[in-house]
Amino acid sequence: MPTTSRQRTARSVGRRVSAALMAAALAALTGGCDAFGSDGPSPATAASQAPTPTPADTPTALPSFDPSSAVGDYARGFPTALLGAPQQATVLASSALPAENGLVEVSLNLATTQPPRKIVKRYARRLDEAGFAEADEVEASGLAARSVFTRTRQGEDAVETVLIGVLDDGERRLVSLSGTVAADPEDDTAAED
Repeated sequence: MPTTSRQRTARSVGRRVSAALMAAALAALTGGCDAFGSDGPSPATAASQAPTPTPADTPTALPSFDPSSAVGDYARGFPTALLGAPQQATVLASSALPAENGLVEVSLNLATTQPPRKIVKRYARRLDEAGFAEADEVEASGLAARSVFTRTRQGEDAVETVLIGVLDDGERRLVSLSGTVAADPEDDTAAED
């Protein structure tokens, strides 16, 4: 429906009135007057008494990281012979936290272009050689591949576990390993497959 000249005139007057009110309020604020007649300080005075903010370019302290973790490398004490990254994979982050019974809680995050099943097969072969048994079919729950491995050492109550999950984002695979395994502090080299 076309706008009538009366509607256009009403809008134009409304805009002028709004602009005039804004100009009057701005003049009152900048002049230090209390435009609303209250007993408190004017907005201009209150603004001048407000605490001064710190400059934006002031450096802030970086968060500290747990010494049992590492970004872009293996954490100290990480069992690389057992769980090190295969070739053509990039270590994103890892951790190795000592636990009870000579075990260490580990996590490892990798990025690779290798297919999900190939990644799991490489770890499965390595874990099988170390005496781990793969659990029966494990639902992937949104992952491209997922597997669980366990090992109980003879004469010990400690059960070792390793969970492997692979997320396929189309261009690369993000691999996450976590679990509790026997500590191997002498192992400081990456396993190459």
